[in-house]
Amino acid sequence: MTPDANPDAFRALLNQGLISDAQHDAVLTHPETATLPALPSPAHALAWMRVRGLVSEEEQEAALDRIEAGGCDLDEAEDIAFDADDLVELAGQGITHEAIESLHRDALIDAQTRDMALIETPLAGTVPASAGAALAWLATEGPLERERFDALRAQVAAEPAFATAVERARIVDGAQALIEADERAVKVWQARANRSSRIGALKFALAVAVIGGGVGWYAFAPASVPACDAASTRKTLDSLMRRVSMDMRMRQLDPNGGRVIETPTVGSMREVGYLKPERTRGCTAVMTQGDSKEKMAYTIGPTEPKGDDMVVRGADVAIVEARFGHLDADGRPLYNAEPIGREAMEKAFREGAAPLGAARSASAARMRPRTDTGLVRKDPNRSRAIAEIEPTGPCRKLVDGSGHACPLVVEYNDSLMGALSGSDSSLPVRGEFTFVEGDDGEWRVGDDFAQTFMRKVLEARMGSIGVPAVSVEQ
Repeated sequence: MTPDANPDAFRALLNQGLISDAQHDAVLTHPETATLPALPSPAHALAWMRVRGLVSEEEQEAALDRIEAGGCDLDEAEDIAFDADDLVELAGQGITHEAIESLHRDALIDAQTRDMALIETPLAGTVPASAGAALAWLATEGPLERERFDALRAQVAAEPAFATAVERARIVDGAQALIEADERAVKVWQARANRSSRIGALKFALAVAVIGGGVGWYAFAPASVPACDAASTRKTLDSLMRRVSMDMRMRQLDPNGGRVIETPTVGSMREVGYLKPERTRGCTAVMTQGDSKEKMAYTIGPTEPKGDDMVVRGADVAIVEARFGHLDADGRPLYNAEPIGREAMEKAFREGAAPLGAARSASAARMRPRTDTGLVRKDPNRSRAIAEIEPTGPCRKLVDGSGHACPLVVEYNDSLMGALSGSDSSLPVRGEFTFVEGDDGEWRVGDDFAQTFMRKVLEARMGSIGVPAVSVEQ
C-alpha cells in the first residue's frame, strides 16, 4: 500500500478536526504507512496513531474539546474517539490484526471469522500479539460463538501431538484459561455487587475528597499538626462521611434498590508515619457501614507548603503505607527511586502509560451524567487515571547495565472495574518497572513496560475480587 492508496481514514480524522495538519503529515511520512492494509474505519486510523505515538490521549481529548467549543457536530467525532479508545484497549492486550491472522494461519478460525475480527480489532498493539488472548476475546466478545469454540477445543484435544498440534493446543488452552478467569470474575462480582458497589463507591469518594475547616493550626512547630486520632481530626472525618454519604444519595447511585445509603463511621484511627519536610501525617482507620468494614486512609497537612491552615485529604491505603511507612529518623522517605529521582521516575512512568489506553478517565467522564452536587470537594490530581506513584524499595541496577528496575505501588483509577461495579474504582497496582536513561539524559520506561503494566493491572483487578491472576504465555 502506498501512502495515498487509502487516504480516506486519515483524511476523515483531519476533516473532523480530530488531528492537525502536522499530525496528518506525520502519518504520511511514517515508515509503516506504506505497508498498512486498508483501514476498516477512521477509528482504526486514530487508534494506530495512538499506538504509534503520533497522537496522545490528551491530544485526542483536547481535539474533542475544540470541536465542541467551535460549535461543530461533536457526535461523529466522539463516536470515532470512543471506538478508538476501545481499539487501543485491545492493543494493550495483544489482540491485534497480527494475532487474528496467526489464528487463521493455524487453522483455529476460518476466513469469515478472521475478516469479521479484523474489522473489530486494531492494526497494531502496545504489547506483543497474543493469539491466546485474541482467541479468548473472539469467544467472549467477538464473532466466534462459544459452541464453535468448545468444538474447536475438543478437536484440538483429539489431535496427535505433532509440533503444529502442540502449538494449537497451547493457544486454545491459554484462551480457555482466560475465559474461565473472566467467568469467575463475573460471578464473584455478581455475588458481591450489592455490598461492594456501595462500599466501593464510598471508598473512592473518600479517597479523592478534600475537606478543611475542622482542623486548625495552633502553633508553628511541626508537632502541632493534629494527630490522626485527635478530636478535631475525628470531627472532620465524621463531617466528611456525612458529606460523602449525602453526595451519594443526591447522585442516586442506588435509584432502584430502595436501600438506604448509611453514613459510615470511623474507628481504629492510627498514624502510619509523619513526613517532616511536608509537615504531613499519614493515617489509616477502619470505615464501618452496616456489616461491612473496610480499611481507609487519609493525610493531615498544610493546604500550602508554608501555610498555617490544615486540611484532611482522602488517600489510598497502599500509597499511605508505602510513603509514610518507610521514613528515616529525620522523617524523610527512605526510597526516592535513586539514581532516577522521584520526579524523573514519575514523569517517565506517566509518559510510558499514556499511550496504553489504560487511562480513560476523560472519555469516561464524557459518558457519565454530570451530577456533581458540590458537597464534596475533590482533589483533581487524585482523580487522574494514575493518581499516585510511590517507590516501595530501592531501585536495582539491571545485570546487563541497561537501566534500573524500581519496585512501585501505583494508585490506578480503573475505568473497567468502575464499569463492573457501577461506580468509580481505584486499584493499588504493585510491580517492578524498568527505567533506562537516554543519550540526552532523560529517563524513560523500558521496552517491557507496556506488557508489565497491563499484566500488573490484570493481577490487581483479579486480586481485588479474590480471584487469582492467570498467567498466559504470549
